[in-house]
Amino acid sequence: MQFIKDNILCIFLVMLGLLAWFVTIGARIESRKTGRFVSGVPGIGGILIIIGFLISPVKWLALIGLLDIDMWYFFVKVVPDMIRAEKAEKNYIPPEDLEGGKVLEYSLHNKEYEEITIEREYPYADELHSINRYVIIQRDGKYILLKTEHNIRVIERIECGTSEECKEHASSKAKWIKL
Repeated sequence: MQFIKDNILCIFLVMLGLLAWFVTIGARIESRKTGRFVSGVPGIGGILIIIGFLISPVKWLALIGLLDIDMWYFFVKVVPDMIRAEKAEKNYIPPEDLEGGKVLEYSLHNKEYEEITIEREYPYADELHSINRYVIIQRDGKYILLKTEHNIRVIERIECGTSEECKEHASSKAKWIKL
C-alpha cells in the first residue's frame, strides 16, 4: 500500500500512457479493416510511459516507452520533413513568369506578414490565411501584387498602377528582392 501512495503519479501516467498506446493500436487496426483513416494518439503513449517511470524509483522501466513505434516515426520522419519544408519555403525563388505575368520583385519569406480572412457562405466556415510572401508581377502593362501563402499559393491579387503602389498594399515589414 505504501508503494502505491509513493508512486501514485507514476501509476497514473503509466496507465494513461498504456491507454493511449492501446487506442492508437486499435485505431490502426480499425483503419485497416474499414479502409478509412481512424486517428489515435500516436506517440503520446510512449512519452507518458517514459515520464511515468522516470519519476518512479525504477527508472530503467522507462525503456518500455521506447517500444512505441509512432514516437520513433515522429522523430525520424516527421521532424526532418518539417525542417526540410521550412528550408525550401524560405529559400524559394519564384519563377520568372507567374500567373501569366513577368515577376519583377518578391519579398523575403516571413512566418506571417498579415492574416487574410476569406468569408464564405453558409454552411462553410470562413478561411483564415497567413500571408508569407508578396510577389509583384507585370501583366498587360499593369502591376499586380500577389499575396501568397506557402510557396506561391496565391490568396489575393491586387491590381496597381505602379510597383511602388503595390508595395504600399503589402506589409511595411516586407524586404523586397528584384528579380
